[in-house]
Amino acid sequence: MAGWRDSAATLPPIESPIGLELPDAALERALRAFVAGRVRQPADRDDVVQETYARLFGYQTMRKVGDLKALCFAIARNLLLDHHRAARRGETVELNEALVCPLPSAERIVAFRRAVAVLAGALERMPPLRREIFLRKRVDGLTTAEIAGALEMSLAAVEKHVVRAFADLRAALARRGVTLADGA
Repeated sequence: MAGWRDSAATLPPIESPIGLELPDAALERALRAFVAGRVRQPADRDDVVQETYARLFGYQTMRKVGDLKALCFAIARNLLLDHHRAARRGETVELNEALVCPLPSAERIVAFRRAVAVLAGALERMPPLRREIFLRKRVDGLTTAEIAGALEMSLAAVEKHVVRAFADLRAALARRGVTLADGA
């Protein structure tokens, strides 16, 4: 079962359609391992990783990144220094639950942006007819009969293209280690 996860490590970083280079599953595992070796509390580890991604994407909106991995680890290293400095000073902040933001967390936003980039790439690589049928069905909201009539195809052929398109999209997400159920 480790086959598809291991193959994700060999894939290049995802290039998003909005111009951001997204970290792949291997980089995320390496970053989490790097942070875990330097921070005791799991919640603090997650905070450092989340803030690393937030700053990474913010930086990419301003300028082109030559080496995504190097920048990612440099940001994490600086955040770890800040974290340890604050810990030495004994700074702790208790948050009032009434102040919790109802918006999705930065980590969840990054996860969904990554999923969108993976799906956009999979759509671009899909055979043209399959992509056209899928987009007419799922984006335009046309019925199978309407699509079949417009493209002079059988209902069964249109349904097969839709099923195969979903299979292509699920496979692309799986290759990158992306699941939409938990937003990771």
